[in-house]
Amino acid sequence: MANAFPTPDQINEAMSAVAAARQDPDVPAAVRTELEKMSNVLQDIQDALIEQTEQDLVDALTNNNAELVDLTKRISSLSADLNSTASTIQTVSTAVGTVVSVIAALV
Repeated sequence: MANAFPTPDQINEAMSAVAAARQDPDVPAAVRTELEKMSNVLQDIQDALIEQTEQDLVDALTNNNAELVDLTKRISSLSADLNSTASTIQTVSTAVGTVVSVIAALV
Protein backbone atom coordinates (compact mmCIF):
# COMPACT_ATOMS: atom_id res chain seq x y z
CA MET A 1 0.00 0.00 0.00
CA ALA A 2 1.37 3.39 -0.97
CA ASN A 3 2.04 5.97 1.71
CA ALA A 4 -0.88 8.42 1.75
CA PHE A 5 1.24 11.12 3.39
CA PRO A 6 3.89 13.09 1.55
CA THR A 7 7.42 12.24 2.56
CA PRO A 8 9.64 14.82 4.26
CA ASP A 9 11.75 14.91 1.07
CA GLN A 10 8.66 15.69 -1.02
CA ILE A 11 7.67 18.52 1.28
CA ASN A 12 11.21 19.90 1.35
CA GLU A 13 11.35 19.74 -2.45
CA ALA A 14 8.07 21.63 -2.71
CA MET A 15 9.23 24.21 -0.16
CA SER A 16 12.48 24.69 -2.09
CA ALA A 17 10.60 25.15 -5.36
CA VAL A 18 8.31 27.74 -3.77
CA ALA A 19 11.28 29.55 -2.19
CA ALA A 20 13.09 29.64 -5.54
CA ALA A 21 9.98 31.01 -7.27
CA ARG A 22 9.63 33.69 -4.58
CA GLN A 23 13.21 34.80 -5.25
CA ASP A 24 12.61 35.21 -9.00
CA PRO A 25 12.64 38.96 -9.70
CA ASP A 26 10.26 38.49 -12.64
CA VAL A 27 7.48 37.09 -10.41
CA PRO A 28 4.75 39.70 -9.91
CA ALA A 29 4.02 40.88 -6.38
CA ALA A 30 0.55 39.29 -6.38
CA VAL A 31 2.04 35.92 -7.28
CA ARG A 32 4.80 36.37 -4.70
CA THR A 33 2.09 36.94 -2.06
CA GLU A 34 0.39 33.70 -3.07
CA LEU A 35 3.73 31.89 -2.99
CA GLU A 36 4.27 33.17 0.56
CA LYS A 37 0.88 31.75 1.53
CA MET A 38 1.79 28.47 -0.16
CA SER A 39 5.06 28.37 1.78
CA ASN A 40 3.15 28.85 5.03
CA VAL A 41 0.71 26.06 4.14
CA LEU A 42 3.57 23.70 3.28
CA GLN A 43 5.18 24.52 6.63
CA ASP A 44 1.88 23.80 8.38
CA ILE A 45 1.65 20.46 6.58
CA GLN A 46 5.20 19.60 7.57
CA ASP A 47 4.49 20.52 11.19
CA ALA A 48 1.27 18.47 11.19
CA LEU A 49 3.06 15.43 9.80
CA ILE A 50 5.80 15.74 12.40
CA GLU A 51 3.19 16.06 15.14
CA GLN A 52 1.29 13.05 13.82
CA THR A 53 4.50 11.07 13.67
CA GLU A 54 5.28 12.07 17.25
CA GLN A 55 1.79 11.07 18.37
CA ASP A 56 2.16 7.72 16.62
CA LEU A 57 5.47 7.29 18.41
CA VAL A 58 3.89 8.15 21.76
CA ASP A 59 1.08 5.67 21.13
CA ALA A 60 3.43 2.89 20.06
CA LEU A 61 5.85 3.46 22.94
CA THR A 62 3.01 3.64 25.44
CA ASN A 63 1.62 0.33 24.22
CA ASN A 64 5.04 -1.31 24.13
CA ASN A 65 5.92 0.03 27.55
CA ALA A 66 2.68 -1.31 29.03
CA GLU A 67 3.60 -4.70 27.64
CA LEU A 68 7.09 -4.41 29.14
CA VAL A 69 5.66 -3.57 32.56
CA ASP A 70 3.29 -6.54 32.35
CA LEU A 71 6.06 -8.90 31.26
CA THR A 72 8.35 -7.64 34.01
CA LYS A 73 5.71 -8.38 36.62
CA ARG A 74 5.07 -11.82 35.17
CA ILE A 75 8.77 -12.68 35.02
CA SER A 76 9.27 -11.54 38.61
CA SER A 77 6.37 -13.63 39.82
CA LEU A 78 7.42 -16.72 37.87
CA SER A 79 11.07 -16.95 38.81
CA ALA A 80 13.25 -15.44 41.48
CA ASP A 81 16.20 -16.38 39.27
CA LEU A 82 15.03 -13.84 36.72
CA ASN A 83 14.70 -10.92 39.15
CA SER A 84 17.91 -9.43 37.77
CA THR A 85 16.48 -9.61 34.26
CA ALA A 86 13.20 -8.14 35.46
CA SER A 87 15.11 -5.32 37.14
CA THR A 88 16.97 -4.56 33.92
CA ILE A 89 13.70 -4.55 31.98
CA GLN A 90 12.17 -2.26 34.60
CA THR A 91 15.04 0.19 34.09
CA VAL A 92 14.38 0.20 30.35
CA SER A 93 10.64 0.54 30.96
CA THR A 94 11.21 3.54 33.22
CA ALA A 95 13.39 5.17 30.56
CA VAL A 96 10.76 4.52 27.88
CA GLY A 97 8.12 6.01 30.17
CA THR A 98 10.24 9.13 30.55
CA VAL A 99 10.70 9.43 26.77
CA VAL A 100 6.94 9.03 26.27
CA SER A 101 6.25 11.76 28.84
CA VAL A 102 8.68 14.16 27.17
CA ILE A 103 7.36 13.53 23.66
CA ALA A 104 3.74 13.68 24.83
CA ALA A 105 4.41 17.05 26.44
CA LEU A 106 5.71 18.35 23.09
CA VAL A 107 2.80 17.06 21.04
